[in-house]
Amino acid sequence: MHKSGNKFRTRGFSLIEVLISMLILAFGVLSMGGLQLASLRSSQSSASFSTAATLAKDYTEMMRSNPSQANITTTTANPYLIDTSSTATYTVSTDCKANVCTASQISALHVADWVERVQAQLPGGKAVVCRDPAPRLSDGSYRWSCGTNDGSAVTIKLGWTDRRDKEERGTVTMSLTAAKPQLVMGGLTGFSE
Repeated sequence: MHKSGNKFRTRGFSLIEVLISMLILAFGVLSMGGLQLASLRSSQSSASFSTAATLAKDYTEMMRSNPSQANITTTTANPYLIDTSSTATYTVSTDCKANVCTASQISALHVADWVERVQAQLPGGKAVVCRDPAPRLSDGSYRWSCGTNDGSAVTIKLGWTDRRDKEERGTVTMSLTAAKPQLVMGGLTGFSE
């Protein structure tokens, strides 16, 4: 039997409930997208640090393989002490694969190859190799300049442009070269010991 006064009510979601649920879902999806983007940037930064560390290690191995040139204490005469932002060009005119090369020619080959790799593998890559006795500024950050450049140890300074620099600092444009070195490897003394 059916009474005429009773109505069957169906319970469901109202339009407001559906809209609120969609809004919460949208915020969740946007948050996950932001998290993925931050993870990607961090991964790219880690890859740059890893590449820079490998490049610095490779350079020290090149210097160790050619001690007669790497151990020259006169800063201007040591071919391994370089600044890639200078106007100097790093080219090799001798083919050391086909000819027997001198230690000086081998050092030129090492430097030219390494500079090319720094510029190809690090975005906006810059390198300074010098005998900097104090590579830090008073605030604790690293500096590009080499100070007195008369230390007993060789210091390798590497820098590159990092997307996080632009976005975390809120700048509109990104410099083509690193403002400060991101990786400084020091303590490389004479290799004859």
